[in-house]
Amino acid sequence: MTQRPQFSNIDVCGLTHPGKVRPDNQDHYFTGSLARGVRVDGTSIDEAEQSELHVQRLATLAMVADCVGGTAGGEEGARLTVLELVSSVSKTFHQAEHAEAHDLEAFSRLVHEAALSCHETLLRRSKDEGGRRQFSTTPTLFLGLWPHAYLLQVGDSRCYIYQAGALTQISRARRWRRPSSTTVRARGPWQTAAGGPMCCRARWVDSRLSLS
Repeated sequence: MTQRPQFSNIDVCGLTHPGKVRPDNQDHYFTGSLARGVRVDGTSIDEAEQSELHVQRLATLAMVADCVGGTAGGEEGARLTVLELVSSVSKTFHQAEHAEAHDLEAFSRLVHEAALSCHETLLRRSKDEGGRRQFSTTPTLFLGLWPHAYLLQVGDSRCYIYQAGALTQISRARRWRRPSSTTVRARGPWQTAAGGPMCCRARWVDSRLSLS
């Protein structure tokens, strides 16, 4: 693919299941797109000229937040993490998009700072409750732009890529020891860092992506 993919070029689906251990499902996922433009409800303009009005897809956003071992507050932690990260990325996306032309680290910082902000939000939530619940979760977030994609990894959730008949895990289990840990901002193959959230930058490929 030689140009930014639009809605018709990408198929997305999501599924969550409680598994065989816990009676209830405490995990959450999100799939969606960031877009720019106008949704046309009705117009007298010829269809051939309507492309300037149509919503244009800018990026694909997908994530999974896995509850940690059925801990108290796990489901809420996973839910809040999805809401917080999606909200943070969407609010600062256009600013990063404009900055990327002269700052290749703009989107890496965006997802890294979104993770740190989410982390602090969950810590405050637990502190406000006197530490009764920990709101523990392990998120993996994929931000697909064009021609690059970014991956944020905290904990043992995983991201896989399926290409040419082979399934390859492109993330590794991460333990978030310190909120200030170094992040990787890679411009080549997927890489990992020691400690902290993993944040990577890589080129798009014609493939299938899976978060679990």
